[in-house]
Amino acid sequence: LAEAAGGCCPGASRNKFAYNEAGQVRIRAGLPIYECNSRCRCGADCPNRVVQKGIRYDLCIFRTGNGRGWGVRTLERIRKNSFVMEYVGEIITSEEAERRGQVYDRQGATYLFDLDYVEDVYTVDAAHYGNISHFVNHSCDPNLQVYNVFIESLDERLPRIALFATRPIRAGEELTFDYNMHVDPVDAESTRMDSNFGLAGGGLGGSPRARRRIECKCGAAACRKYLF
Repeated sequence: LAEAAGGCCPGASRNKFAYNEAGQVRIRAGLPIYECNSRCRCGADCPNRVVQKGIRYDLCIFRTGNGRGWGVRTLERIRKNSFVMEYVGEIITSEEAERRGQVYDRQGATYLFDLDYVEDVYTVDAAHYGNISHFVNHSCDPNLQVYNVFIESLDERLPRIALFATRPIRAGEELTFDYNMHVDPVDAESTRMDSNFGLAGGGLGGSPRARRRIECKCGAAACRKYLF
């Protein structure tokens, strides 16, 4: 399964098997993950079924003390490269995201995640529908990394957005990801991924219309000072 030829779902899509025996991601960020699906003969214990099993850690929502609103922290230790949660919400067109983004701009809210693995057609809006990922804050030095995952749908315009731990995370530690993440290409395949979590549809690569800059309060040593 480690080779991109024949066999299981990753090989059928000419991609590498993404996980080790413990279910930890072992491919570089920017490469896609192809999990087994309902058409496969394997069972629930298949090592290529990770994201589809959902959240496996005890997480909680808490009120931050530095003006960042609500946040999410883990109640147990999370191993490096482990799947933590999926960013889910309402899938809308980029045109609708642009319209909603103007409203969110005025509210100073960030709910839109562009699905731009191959082209910027759809956006995930977690404002009204979603899960605990709705409350995860930004950090310029995050402990979560975004991966594009394909399970039941192989439409490359509709990847599922999975968050994996970039390092061991202590119990009680806040979970964060970079809202302005740019993945460095590791090969020709990965150049197609450039995920942006923005205030308006089209992400940061969209129209250069004027927008209000939002101060970053992540507190990281290498903080960029502004979210966008």
